[in-house]
Amino acid sequence: MKKLCMSQLLGGQTLDLLQPVRCHEVEQLIEFLARKADAGKSVDIGSELIRLTNNVISRMVMSERCSGDEDEAGAVRKLIEETAFVLGKFNLSDYIWFCKNLDLQGFGKRLKKVRERFDEMMEKIIDEHQNKRRESKVDVKDLLDILLDLAKDPSSEMKLTRDNIKAVIMDLFAAGTDTTARAIEWALAELINHPN
Repeated sequence: MKKLCMSQLLGGQTLDLLQPVRCHEVEQLIEFLARKADAGKSVDIGSELIRLTNNVISRMVMSERCSGDEDEAGAVRKLIEETAFVLGKFNLSDYIWFCKNLDLQGFGKRLKKVRERFDEMMEKIIDEHQNKRRESKVDVKDLLDILLDLAKDPSSEMKLTRDNIKAVIMDLFAAGTDTTARAIEWALAELINHPN
């Protein structure tokens, strides 16, 4: 999977093809900030950066925005936030061996529900994506197109299942959304503190 991600999904050629997506989303953010500045309103830059990174990843993965306007929160975004919340909490069962099979804090049950919701949503998205691919020729492939092509390729050294595809997409969202937004937020804070 690491080789696949580095060569096919996140390689230079794929990232170059998807650069217009990133540029468009950054332009959207700048226009939003300019409108807020003109109106004299404050902005929670942290949540806007999470929306930015979520939209960039979403468009790169499946050519759709997850979070459109200011008040809208996409289903993927909510699931990723909930997953990050549950995974980031201290789980007693992880540290005390005899509690391993006990879900004392309810995190296992909660995570299972989140996984089921994500699985259901991804099944729908993959089916819609496959139907669009059958109906029309796609000029620029997104990451889901690449994964679906690899799953169909009989000469591929690694056979991808539908579950593998969903897991890769979940990893891309979980690993890329919050961490990227927080890194940008810290960089902005440093630029504000040291403008020179």
